[in-house]
Amino acid sequence: MEHQQQPLCPAARRSVGRLAAAALAGLLLLPLAATAANDALPAKVNAELAAQKLDANHLGLWVQAVDSDTPLINHQGDRLFNPASVMKLVTTVASLDVLGPTFQWKTEFLADTKPVNGVINGDLYIKGYGDPWFRSEDLWDAVRRLRELGVQEIRGDVILDDSYFAPIAADPGDFDNRPDRVYNALPNALLLDNRAVRISITPHGQGESAVSTWPPNPRMALDNSLNLVNQPCRSDTNRPVIDIRNPTDPGAEIQVRGTVSRQCAPHLYYRVAGDPHDAFFHAFKELFESAGGSITGTWRQGLVQAGATRLLTHDSRPLSNYLWLMNKWSNNVMARQIMLTMGAEIEGTPATELKAARVIERWAEDRGLNWDGAVVENGSGLSRISRLSPRQIGQMLLSVWTSPYMAEVMSTLPIAGIDGTMRKRLTDGSIRGHAHIKTGTLRDVRAGAGYVLAKSGRRYVVVMLHNEQGVQYGGGTRVQDALLTWLYENG
Repeated sequence: MEHQQQPLCPAARRSVGRLAAAALAGLLLLPLAATAANDALPAKVNAELAAQKLDANHLGLWVQAVDSDTPLINHQGDRLFNPASVMKLVTTVASLDVLGPTFQWKTEFLADTKPVNGVINGDLYIKGYGDPWFRSEDLWDAVRRLRELGVQEIRGDVILDDSYFAPIAADPGDFDNRPDRVYNALPNALLLDNRAVRISITPHGQGESAVSTWPPNPRMALDNSLNLVNQPCRSDTNRPVIDIRNPTDPGAEIQVRGTVSRQCAPHLYYRVAGDPHDAFFHAFKELFESAGGSITGTWRQGLVQAGATRLLTHDSRPLSNYLWLMNKWSNNVMARQIMLTMGAEIEGTPATELKAARVIERWAEDRGLNWDGAVVENGSGLSRISRLSPRQIGQMLLSVWTSPYMAEVMSTLPIAGIDGTMRKRLTDGSIRGHAHIKTGTLRDVRAGAGYVLAKSGRRYVVVMLHNEQGVQYGGGTRVQDALLTWLYENG
């Protein structure tokens, strides 16, 4: 979809709007005047609200058949709520329009000089363009291709160019003081394995428990203090504890302790620790040297120099594949990478969240959506200030139903009782498999939105946004499931 550079609301207005949204965040949890009549809700939903001791005044619902002009349920449909990861639906639909379902990210490998007799006399450059799912397997494939080109030795440094995105001025611990959690990983244009360190625990018969990490980063320390026991593997004998000391430091320390039975199967854990450039370089170095190559220098962060020779380009899988991964398992950093890519492709590099937000604003206008009051921030929903109304999400999903990319959007959504973040919900009864719902959870937020195919054969858009203290502890889920079941039976 082609976008013209149309005049926008000034950046100052957006900043004021965000500050206002943040100031109102606490108010959203306070009881409102009884303007949202409970009798607008199905009796089954009201009963579940009462059973869970939750307040309908903190709940926003929008339910409308895809072949209808009016909603079946409009409960506080115009009120702005924090949508949590339901925000990823905006990133999904916008990126399909802006980038297209076949859009691919590239990662380039270049050198100061062409290899001569297998030797690069100079630096090797690796330039990232924001690939949201560049894996160690992809890096291994690039190394294999370098070796096929005859490259045996790099007599220089490896220059890592991540200039496609501007640096993110944020601390990964800002959100909930858990900077080591993968859901808090920050974007980077040259991102390996979602910025995660893989920690492998493999108990052996009579020996020590093997604890290893990937990438093998010599700047980080590993403290293995596991207690091995010769007992059957059960919940009380398979309790490893993983702590990361100074996780944002290049010299972070991974501490593994707790109890593990020698009879337990190997298991993998993922944490964010250390410097992402260190991780990328040492993964590349390990793979290149294990394939028989050698590197004289170390890594530096920098720019590809003019005149550098392109050796190879790795192309990612298409956007539509990535959206499936992002939504089924609610991957935050993938959403942020995709949103930043829209900013870079439309407004130019380096990408910033402000540029990406402007692209989203113009996209909504082009689609004919009323986006008044919406705050998108980073596109993942991992935000305290993001705001959308049930009507805004509902109308977007209705527009998707008649769009060329309806099938692509639908295929990304978790299916009730079957897969993704809905795999353990609504597993019993006829509704199983009949609801495609993107879920969202934060502290004091439980959200969901998508499509329900009712028993009647009629398809409905459903949006459920619930902002209330403690709603994330199961009660909000039960209220949602009550609505989805009612809609399946009665829609």
